[in-house]
Amino acid sequence: MPDYERLEKGRKEARIGLDSEQDIINRINFDEKFHNIVKDCLIKLGFNVRGRLRARKDDIKTDIFIRINEQEEIGVSIKSSTKTSFHQLDRRRLEEWRKLLNMPDDIFETIKEAILRIARDSRAKFILEKDRNKIKEFFTNYLSEVINEIFRRGEERLKLLIINDKRKRRIYIFRMDDVIEFLIENSINNVCFTEKGIIRLGEFVTIQRKGGDGRHITIPKTDWKHPGNQLQFKFSPLKFAEYVESTKVIEFCAINY
Repeated sequence: MPDYERLEKGRKEARIGLDSEQDIINRINFDEKFHNIVKDCLIKLGFNVRGRLRARKDDIKTDIFIRINEQEEIGVSIKSSTKTSFHQLDRRRLEEWRKLLNMPDDIFETIKEAILRIARDSRAKFILEKDRNKIKEFFTNYLSEVINEIFRRGEERLKLLIINDKRKRRIYIFRMDDVIEFLIENSINNVCFTEKGIIRLGEFVTIQRKGGDGRHITIPKTDWKHPGNQLQFKFSPLKFAEYVESTKVIEFCAINY
């Protein structure tokens, strides 16, 4: 296994992800046993598989594509991890979310103030107690739009979520529709806040300031234009996979490698 520990946190996660994508492509294309298990899994999950699978890399929200028959390729999002912590799922400027969700001005300003508060003092609370009811109500009302956007971002061919547990050398395969539907259900009546004011959508998704105030960035981190002042959504892939495996709440396949 490659030595990831010497890398910075963000670069480590990115390197693990890229290595995992290529590894899965190679296994599907060249490992006969792995290929056949994945093929049986896709049939079990309801896909119209005919002939041999072929996998290739992509460079957008979809990490790889798998050709399942002569007419159809399905997109795959791959989340890889060596621990059960939360990992970045989506980051973007708050202005983009304002446009996507028709965010009211007071919600926008409250979240903007929260982002800048953390920029000034990383020990401060993100969403203050006095603001939590309206923030909770807003995200509760837009759960479907938010969960769909951070997992699929409008890419209709994105049909699968693969979670690679690199500790156990175990891959989990889920239909993306099932994942999104479950996470929305899991978040209904379960939008809450951590002690530090980080927003939680259910048990597996969190919202906070992106951070990453590296020395190579010359803009002050308290400047709204600083790249660290984005809204970041994080996801705990291994916690999610272990929960689904233990509860069987949605259909999945698990493959040891």
